[in-house]
Amino acid sequence: MIKKITLLLLLLVSTNVFAESTRDKCINEVRNSNEPFHPGKQCSLELSELIQLFLPLESGVSLSWGVAAEVKTPINWLTIGKLSGCDGTPQSLDAPERCGEIFITKKGVIDFTVLEKTVQPGVWTIKLFGSNAGVSKIEFNADADINLDHSLDNLKKSKFNLELIAKNDPWYGATTRENLYHLKVSGKKEAWLKDERSCGVSGEHCTFTLTIFHYMGEAIKSLQFQSHNTDPKP
Repeated sequence: MIKKITLLLLLLVSTNVFAESTRDKCINEVRNSNEPFHPGKQCSLELSELIQLFLPLESGVSLSWGVAAEVKTPINWLTIGKLSGCDGTPQSLDAPERCGEIFITKKGVIDFTVLEKTVQPGVWTIKLFGSNAGVSKIEFNADADINLDHSLDNLKKSKFNLELIAKNDPWYGATTRENLYHLKVSGKKEAWLKDERSCGVSGEHCTFTLTIFHYMGEAIKSLQFQSHNTDPKP
């Protein structure tokens, strides 16, 4: 009996439990470190790496719900499976979802910070949406007023082909700005990338959301200001 228990403990330590504790340790180390924050590859990705991770292969099928869920994934998944629901409400097979969190870096350094009792590294939340057949929309959200224009420019300089197809700037009284891009990466299926900055009425609290759509119709439908330029090239 003692031998069986020992073998079981060794198995747990060598698999997922060990990975979880390593990831938690990494996140705690990042939160307690000094600026600039360098989280390491075990719990962070560059923006370009993260986007490519959620683009289906050109010769493949739609993304499975197991995407980026390997034992050593840098994403800290918060939900179990695809039906537990991001808010804890069980989901149906018609509308599954999955949630997690990650640190996004720029050349290895945390891309934004937040002021709590002390300055802390900013964590991005990840939400996957789709059908039982697979993932079709991926949302990255930062609870901060950040500007990814520079990062998007860097994507254009790499293997990313980004074409702006819809631009909705806020007018007086509006608090949301949206840009929609057609995205093409070599070896990957085409996709649509939307960046959205939304602020409160006073303009003091803003959030930033970056969303990958695998279908153009869903991307267009998501735009809040349909009357603006929403005539993307196929």
